[in-house]
Amino acid sequence: MMLQMAFFSLHMLFGIRISFNMFKLCIELFHSLRSPLVFYLIHAIVLYTLAACLWVISRQLFVSVRSTRRLNRQLDTARTQFYSRKYLLQEHELMIIHNVVPIALTLGIIRPRIILSTALLELLEEDELQAVLEHERFHLKHRDPLAIFLLSMLAISMWYIPLYRWVLDKYKIIIEIMADQFALSRIHHVTDLGGALIKMLKQGQAPHTSVSYASFAETSINVRILHILEPQTKLSLRMPFLRTVISILALLILVTFT
Repeated sequence: MMLQMAFFSLHMLFGIRISFNMFKLCIELFHSLRSPLVFYLIHAIVLYTLAACLWVISRQLFVSVRSTRRLNRQLDTARTQFYSRKYLLQEHELMIIHNVVPIALTLGIIRPRIILSTALLELLEEDELQAVLEHERFHLKHRDPLAIFLLSMLAISMWYIPLYRWVLDKYKIIIEIMADQFALSRIHHVTDLGGALIKMLKQGQAPHTSVSYASFAETSINVRILHILEPQTKLSLRMPFLRTVISILALLILVTFT
């Protein structure tokens, strides 16, 4: 659907002809039926959705460049090299930065890397630090910042399908629980992961940024602690009724248009 929207916009804005475009056929149909309201509605939906996608992508690029410059200024080269060797990571996969706030997150869409702060190294015991790093290694391996970015783009650009926002929120919870379970399988004691989580919570949240990332101590803490203590606990994924109905209706309208 996004590809068809792009083809339609190219045709309407620049006159580029596409051999088959569902939105163009839809407009011709309603134009022949003398329905100008639907004609303008399709224009508005398509142009808004693509403009919103471009805005999200542009914002992500701008914030990513600014964040990279700031992180490079705070880089602790010696510790980065030391911990990269210690935990068998490539140097581009880990960055230790000078910061008074305990930070542990995985950042980067194209080339993700784990970001740890010097305050975190001073706060945690060695086993707790390993638990945090294994948690972030899961995000790194599965490129979770990219998935979060794509879902965020859908949730923002297609706000008229509110189920995307629910999927985004649930996805963030699920990947944090999966990362916790991965970390638990790589460490000796459950208390190392739980202790690291509690210590970071007591220190407060890391500075907010609009860039897409996967953080160790920012998402659904109560649910995560429950799953750490009781790994067999099932996560409730019941879809919200009103959001589901609205999303189905919106999809049916779009499918009817196309």
